[in-house]
Amino acid sequence: MNYNLRVKMLPGELWRGLYNTTTEQPFGEFTVYSEDFRHNHTTNQFNPLLVSNRGRYIWCEKGFKLSIAGGELSCGCDKAPIELVGAGKTMKDAFLAAVKAHFPPDGHPPMLFFDRPQYNTWIELNYDQNEDDLISYAQSILDAGMPAGILMVDDGWSEYYGDWSFSPAKFPHPKETIAKVHEMGFKIMFWVCPFVSPDSPNFRYLNRHDMLVKNSKGQPAIREWWNGYSAVIDLSNPEAEEWFYRELKRLVDEYGVDGFKLDAGDGEFYEDDDITFGNVDANEQTELYTKFGLRYECNEYRACFKCAGKALVQRQRDKSHSWSNANGIGQLIPSGLLQGILGYAYTCPDMIGGGDIGMAKKKQFDPELTVRYTQCSALFPMMQFSAAIWRLLPKQYWNDCFAAVQLHLKYASYIQSLVEHADKTGEPIMRYMDYEFPNEGMETVEDQFMLGDRLLVAPVIQKGEVKREISFPKGKWIGDDGSVVEGPCRIAVDAPLSRLPYYELKK
Repeated sequence: MNYNLRVKMLPGELWRGLYNTTTEQPFGEFTVYSEDFRHNHTTNQFNPLLVSNRGRYIWCEKGFKLSIAGGELSCGCDKAPIELVGAGKTMKDAFLAAVKAHFPPDGHPPMLFFDRPQYNTWIELNYDQNEDDLISYAQSILDAGMPAGILMVDDGWSEYYGDWSFSPAKFPHPKETIAKVHEMGFKIMFWVCPFVSPDSPNFRYLNRHDMLVKNSKGQPAIREWWNGYSAVIDLSNPEAEEWFYRELKRLVDEYGVDGFKLDAGDGEFYEDDDITFGNVDANEQTELYTKFGLRYECNEYRACFKCAGKALVQRQRDKSHSWSNANGIGQLIPSGLLQGILGYAYTCPDMIGGGDIGMAKKKQFDPELTVRYTQCSALFPMMQFSAAIWRLLPKQYWNDCFAAVQLHLKYASYIQSLVEHADKTGEPIMRYMDYEFPNEGMETVEDQFMLGDRLLVAPVIQKGEVKREISFPKGKWIGDDGSVVEGPCRIAVDAPLSRLPYYELKK
């Protein structure tokens, strides 16, 4: 059965949602756009939701095809009805109604994710994850005066994909190493994925027991991904899910691992004509992999489908080490805001400086960009380091970055209160200006944000700029520099490299 919905836009109406890429959004009366999300090929968070700044939302239990032209949205799905709901007059009205009806909040990750920085070994160690360099990296964090927190060991610690055992060459003493990391004050997570290397013992076992995704010919589906070609665990099979769980539980029980970075799982690695135990489509495979992470208090995702409101950490996809608005620092705020309006409150920007492999070794490593990247992340719900910028940066630049870390620590209790609020209401922690201040001309402002309803944050995201234009809503705003601004107004403020401009609303 085919379900279709056509929606004529209201005057001044803007729509946001579906996927966490903002170069085409918001969708307005002059937008011309078409994409088929019945099979989601985007590589970040997804939710079958569109939210309007005029108090309306569109929802479907499945992914749907979207076309926009002539001020009209056309939606089509062959698996589930598509709803248009009028919930009020503002973005907040529409979003909160969608939360209540479709993804009510259900827990939050541990506060350790929020109250201090996270650390990931990817940029420093790449695929050569090993216990000596891991300990050295952890010690360098402490030596720089940074607080211990969650430490994620990235791809490359096991022998092959699907065998989640420590490589004896890289981790000859895993239990002792993990104990040492714990003694240093860190919790430790390890990278995993739903792939299985072909021609390996675990591949043969899983294939023999029909626990792998099969292609339309009934053969094990061997899929290309960024690390090569692998088979895929069929998580619609309860026995396969239980096998995967047992593999990871052994790491928790025997070695003291605290949780997992669950990477991949993107819809592009599945086909809708795959043969699976549960007869699920590509989007549903992504959803099953996402829900699998709820077994672990410490988790992290990048790609997920329809799991808003859950106690899952959601990181933005890898960003380049650049000033780009498409995939560099300029994309951090728009993506973070869109994550929130999709229902994913517990958000993390990409690794500070960007997640490009080898970024820290490039000749074009940019100290100014790194400072602004750190500042931009400082008042997000979470911030995550990977490159050891305390080692890479000249002292004056590192001092500015360290000050941004101290700012995050200063507001940790406020961020924690917003986490608890999100767990009760589903509201974003990081919010559009128009979400908090509708009808004040803030509809398209996406280079600044509200942290809760109290802090206006306006990072510098343009190279060489030492001033920053900020849009202030009604009210009295007290700046980090002691200045007082009476809104509404749009003014330029001083923003030397040492300053992240932010303002508190006087209530």
